[in-house]
Amino acid sequence: MKKSRKLSAVTALGSLTAAVALLAGSPDASAQTAPGGGSFPGSFLVPGTNTSIKIGGFAKVVGIYDANSAGTGDVLAVSAVPLDGSAAHDLHGNTRFHARQSNINFDTRTPTAYGDLTTFVLVDMFGQNTSESQNASTTQNARLVYAYGTLGPFLAGQWVSLWADTDAIAESVDPTGHVGTMDGLTNRVPQFRYTFAAPGGFSTALSVENPEAEGRNVTGNFTTSSLGGVDRYPNLVARARMDQAWGHAALTLNYRDMKVEAPGIRVSKSSYGIEASGHLNTFGKDALKATAMWGKALGHYLSDISTEGGLQTDLATGAAGAPIAYGANVGYTHWWTGGLRSSIEGGYSHSALDSGILTTAAEQNGAEKRHIEGRVNLIWSPVPQVDLGAEYMYARRWVWAASGGAGDVGALHRFEVESVFKF
Repeated sequence: MKKSRKLSAVTALGSLTAAVALLAGSPDASAQTAPGGGSFPGSFLVPGTNTSIKIGGFAKVVGIYDANSAGTGDVLAVSAVPLDGSAAHDLHGNTRFHARQSNINFDTRTPTAYGDLTTFVLVDMFGQNTSESQNASTTQNARLVYAYGTLGPFLAGQWVSLWADTDAIAESVDPTGHVGTMDGLTNRVPQFRYTFAAPGGFSTALSVENPEAEGRNVTGNFTTSSLGGVDRYPNLVARARMDQAWGHAALTLNYRDMKVEAPGIRVSKSSYGIEASGHLNTFGKDALKATAMWGKALGHYLSDISTEGGLQTDLATGAAGAPIAYGANVGYTHWWTGGLRSSIEGGYSHSALDSGILTTAAEQNGAEKRHIEGRVNLIWSPVPQVDLGAEYMYARRWVWAASGGAGDVGALHRFEVESVFKF
């Protein structure tokens, strides 16, 4: 997960370079040799071809201790923090070790007359695995995380959504649960993207992304898949971005026509949002990073609220609302030495309620109202290929009503350590 934030900046830079070459009509049919024998660092040339390939990834193990409840599992999911009074909240002190964030990736470059043709595929170990107990966690299933290709300014495949500005999120041991952002919990999406690079570090991009109607019905959360329905139109995301020596700044818009169509059900509402994000290089390698977003029925584009922040509906009557949601996140990374750094980060998000649809306490107990989250960490790289880190995280959620013994608020104190060995 953390790898994706580093890769996004590299991919963006490569895409911009290739875009300039294509738009200028400049052919690039010969690969340059890099250390390792291929056309880019760490790669080697596939015998008999002009394709360079690099195999990378890391082995990562984390140790998690949730001090005051049963926690949220292998990653921090704020909307799953147990509410006060619930059975899971009464299970204090939960320890868990796992290596599921470990991944392997394949990166290729093939020179063409339009710039490099690239492909990138990454799998980790968060695949579906319902048969293994915690004590038998040595068996985990692989999951496709990324699989995309680029030619010049065109990208197609499963990659980080254009809405997710991963360069504007501070480094962390747990790459999920950053309140007020679109992070590793929900940011992967199949898409078609075109990036136009202008002079002076300015670029624009348009992404046509896989749709998924989502929200909170009076009977619980729903998606198009869970309803057995269809999604008629793709999501549209557009971004303008400026990259300079001081950092970067971006403004992003999205639009979704969330038409819910399933047997006996037809509901339609528009969803849209705006996001401002960026980072500022301060002293040495230090950086200040921030993002803020606002919209209607943002859903998974606001990862910590996710499905609960989509439409609010009574599918039996056809009533539907697109509640306003917003969030913000700020983080700062300080480098103590060349290999030792700390990040401090905090986020806030809020999702409104259509009380004319979700009317009972039981219904409102499942509707997210507000999240806050903060974390501080210390990460040391004794050599560039190794990260050893420790992190404290605090998360707190509010729902719109208490019900059935469960309160309207829940909090989590999580301590997490990591050992990452890269190759």
